[in-house]
Amino acid sequence: MIDALETTFEALREALGDSQRLAPTHADPFYNFIHDPRQTLTLHQRLPRWRAALEHDGWRVEVRSLREVLWSVVDASGRWDDWMEGESPGEYREANRSMRDVLNEDKQKPRARPGLARTLAPLLQDETPRRLLLLTDAALLHPWFRVRMLETWFHDAIRCPTVLFYPGRRSGQFGLHFLGFYPEDGNYRSTIVGGA
Repeated sequence: MIDALETTFEALREALGDSQRLAPTHADPFYNFIHDPRQTLTLHQRLPRWRAALEHDGWRVEVRSLREVLWSVVDASGRWDDWMEGESPGEYREANRSMRDVLNEDKQKPRARPGLARTLAPLLQDETPRRLLLLTDAALLHPWFRVRMLETWFHDAIRCPTVLFYPGRRSGQFGLHFLGFYPEDGNYRSTIVGGA
């Protein structure tokens, strides 16, 4: 039986090895590694081995969880305890709205709180030679964002090769279904690896 995760990982290594792909005249060096959401635990178990293989290929690999990034934004707001006190157990509509507000920074205000985009920017724009950023836990962007927002925010601004482990399925050459149940989000500009 063919292991889809391993096949996708080998395709990723091949794409990363293509020096033309990393040239400044091409699209952002952003890769969506498509995997079945049910394989997320298996993917996490394989990450240490994959990291070692990528380091053997000459990359300086940094693994960051979007869970940690999201929580750092929420924690910096200082509002979590207030949200939980104001909600009945099992009813978190207001807390979800508040989370969305905190994660979206107000770019019109010069002292805007550090939203998700502002918090991710230093990670994606670090130009350390041979640095490779692996972003995990993208499922936790639900229900506040779709993954496509990352491409929108950072179009032409991603400076290091970045791999986002995308839980979902592929639709054609450029379309993706986040978590497998969102409607197709088409015309991704990034390189899509796997999910075929």
